[in-house]
Amino acid sequence: MITTPTREAPPSRRRHPRLLVRTTRTTRLAAAAAVVALGVTLAGCASGATGATADPAPPAPPQHQPGGHSLTQDDVDTWLDGAVGSALQTSGIPGATVSVVADGKLLTARGYGMADTGTGETPAEAVDPERTLFRVGSVSKVVSATAIMQLVEKGDLDLDADVQQYLDFDLDTPKGAVTLRHLLTHTAGFEEVIAGLIGTPGSEKTLREAVSEAPPAQVFTPGTTPAYSNYGATLAGYVAERVSGVPFADLLQQDVFDRAGMTSSSFAQPLPADLDARLAHGYPDDSKPAVATEVVNAAPAGAMSATATDMARFMLAQLGDLPDDQALLQPDTLAEMHRPALDADDLGTLVAGQRMDLAFFDDSTPGLAAFGHDGDTQVFHSAMRMFPEHDTGIFLSMNGSGRSATASLDLRTTVLQGFADRYLRDAATADSTDPADAADAADAASRGGAGTVDGDASDGPVAADLAGTYLSSRSPVTNPGALLALSGQTTIVPRSDGTVAVTPKPLGMTTGVYEKVGTDLWREVGGDALLATRTTDTEGDASVEAISWGASFTMLRAQPWQAASAVLPSVVLAVVVLLASMIVWPATALPGVGRRRRDLRAGLSTGSATTTPRRRDRTLLLSRLGQASTLLALVGWAVVAVQAMSFAEVSAVTLRVLQGLQLLGVVAIVPAALVAWRAVRDRRGWAVVTGRVLVLASLVVLAGFAFGFRLIAPSVSF
Repeated sequence: MITTPTREAPPSRRRHPRLLVRTTRTTRLAAAAAVVALGVTLAGCASGATGATADPAPPAPPQHQPGGHSLTQDDVDTWLDGAVGSALQTSGIPGATVSVVADGKLLTARGYGMADTGTGETPAEAVDPERTLFRVGSVSKVVSATAIMQLVEKGDLDLDADVQQYLDFDLDTPKGAVTLRHLLTHTAGFEEVIAGLIGTPGSEKTLREAVSEAPPAQVFTPGTTPAYSNYGATLAGYVAERVSGVPFADLLQQDVFDRAGMTSSSFAQPLPADLDARLAHGYPDDSKPAVATEVVNAAPAGAMSATATDMARFMLAQLGDLPDDQALLQPDTLAEMHRPALDADDLGTLVAGQRMDLAFFDDSTPGLAAFGHDGDTQVFHSAMRMFPEHDTGIFLSMNGSGRSATASLDLRTTVLQGFADRYLRDAATADSTDPADAADAADAASRGGAGTVDGDASDGPVAADLAGTYLSSRSPVTNPGALLALSGQTTIVPRSDGTVAVTPKPLGMTTGVYEKVGTDLWREVGGDALLATRTTDTEGDASVEAISWGASFTMLRAQPWQAASAVLPSVVLAVVVLLASMIVWPATALPGVGRRRRDLRAGLSTGSATTTPRRRDRTLLLSRLGQASTLLALVGWAVVAVQAMSFAEVSAVTLRVLQGLQLLGVVAIVPAALVAWRAVRDRRGWAVVTGRVLVLASLVVLAGFAFGFRLIAPSVSF
């Protein structure tokens, strides 16, 4: 008697109904979960889109403090004691130092809180503005630029010459030649660099290593797109070192610090022993231990340490108030440094907003000309402002970030804005809320920079033209660091009254409302913050492509596939599907093993009939291995992103391993497609077909995500 497998199979299936029902139920539940997740995600997106069109109540506008006070030492000391001294106790910032100059001399220097909280091995020590050194962060850039401009004065450097002629390595500039003017105005076109920016003792590099080992890609045409760049400032410093033939730290010591009488300042890392003994410790906040001394390998961009009184000497030098034998630059050179360095030929209509001077930010507000720079390391936070028409300047530095995310920024804003309002504006101007007064003050801005209204507000883009999602120009673009573009995106929503709501507003965590005050200029309602727009006209359809703010930052319109509101739900849904598939895998694999064993006992494993199922099993296995690889890679990238944001070093080997795992997920699209096609062809049932099609779609989505955000890219240097 001849028996066949097909006649025996039905009884076998009937003998194990519970096993098959459990497997089918698990598969159906996984498919249902994926469908539910999709519905929830789409509902959330729809809700978010609906909410975006509403007009919520505008936030309280920034308020100016009462003006008209006399700029005397007693009044300033009393005001600072309240503004700074009291704030330290509530903010969790351990210490601060302040200096103020006026009318050609040091008006006052104050120290608050602790340079050393005494929580480590050294005794507690209070801040002394004449003795205690603080790390001034990016305020270093304007000191470096002063040395560069000394070389320009001598004729050794040309602001508008291609810097390649000064370098001893090839700088790749596919978008156009880079000049010192571009480097000093953050418009050289370089993408952001994060890795290696701040390290710990022992991680020091030479200046040449810092600029030549892994230079960032040039992604913008020079002069056109402000994009804050520590690399650009560092490269400018290296040019000065090359041309002068003197190591950068020594060049600054002899030509800036020694000449100006800044006896407690240095770019050296580590500091000379006598200065290091007086360096304030840096703290996350006053309840935590000090962090190790930060090493800034981009030294010209942020390595300087100085006392508040030394920074007062520097402000006097920039205001032209030092004696001739101590003056750092000629009056004409100072004037060139302190006026906007780029015009409409480079920036287009972005010229309407804040612009960079040579290394300085044009911080002018309506009726009050100003220039300066801020600086931040991980734990030190500083700011300097000079008001040339009042021959006045103020410097502030803190040695801790504070207990809230914006504690140091809030204190910095309070001091700088409060000082200008209290002493440099009269009472009527500071208290006025009349739009006509604001417009008159804007027109009176004498420097021709930020705040000067040009053109008719009825011309140019309207609120609807600004609507959309924007990315920061200060971002990695060509390497896995592009993943960070998903954080910090800005959304602009038009309001029914013609204003726009910007979330988050620049240098803030809340929404700001901006009104149009010029053809391409928008000002924060009730405040001084500016946005300038640049519009492209494509086939008669004008749209805003870029919005500049803060002189060295640009918001660039995101492509639909770059918007976090679209990308993140898609990625989350794809991950949910793959996780469900991973959960189903063992649930279906174990019954399959049991069936194969029973088939072997029944003699069903002989012959060619088993060849195709085994091949199918291998294809399914390859698909699932690719899914697991993709999930592992995504977990790894998430960890790397957190490390990058905290300036922790990530090895190239780690990044290459993650890229390898991600590539395996891309390759797995092929077996996943075969598995899905066979499920459809063999009519495996809606649950199996849906599950495998969703897995295929998820792998495709995550592959697109990996390529779009450069997780798979030749470069891993970010």
